[in-house]
Amino acid sequence: MSLFVKQFLIITLIILSLLGIIFGAYLPFKKAQLYISSAYQMNFVKTPQQFEEIFDKVFNYSSPIGDYEVARFLGDKLINPVAAPENSEAAARFLVEYLEPKMRTDDTRHLLILAQLYFFLWQKSGKESDFLKSEEYYQKALVYGPKLPPVLYGLFDLYKAKGDKEKLKQISETILKYWPEDEKVIEALSD
Repeated sequence: MSLFVKQFLIITLIILSLLGIIFGAYLPFKKAQLYISSAYQMNFVKTPQQFEEIFDKVFNYSSPIGDYEVARFLGDKLINPVAAPENSEAAARFLVEYLEPKMRTDDTRHLLILAQLYFFLWQKSGKESDFLKSEEYYQKALVYGPKLPPVLYGLFDLYKAKGDKEKLKQISETILKYWPEDEKVIEALSD
């Protein structure tokens, strides 16, 4: 092998190593730093525009890794403000609608977060469309995780809150197949 070929291979390996560090570590690290900074700033946000401005920086930061995690962490962080009775329906709806397009609909955790957010939005608004969105996301999560307790019990709570006895009975029977001693579910079935 000639000296030129050896030098070319060494330079190529160095460049590939640097690109691996940049795309595999540095960019995700910077995105994580942006998210942490945005999460701290969230406590001081007064308007929807400020919220968008802060979190658009994170979601628009180009990194091959991190969008999934940022959406999940933000979704977890938004559950309490959406559920809080002191926050208006309009504020809660803005938060849910901002996050929804950033979530993956092929991931159980993302689907559960969306289902929970719409459940709390439905409780706040009373709108059938919010109930249907919550049910839709729980049903999609059920496809990916048919035995997962958060999915099954999420549907149980949704149907119980709605007063849908037929669907409550169906999901209760499914839960009791896996956890036959669950007194909460047995009680709901007997009612």
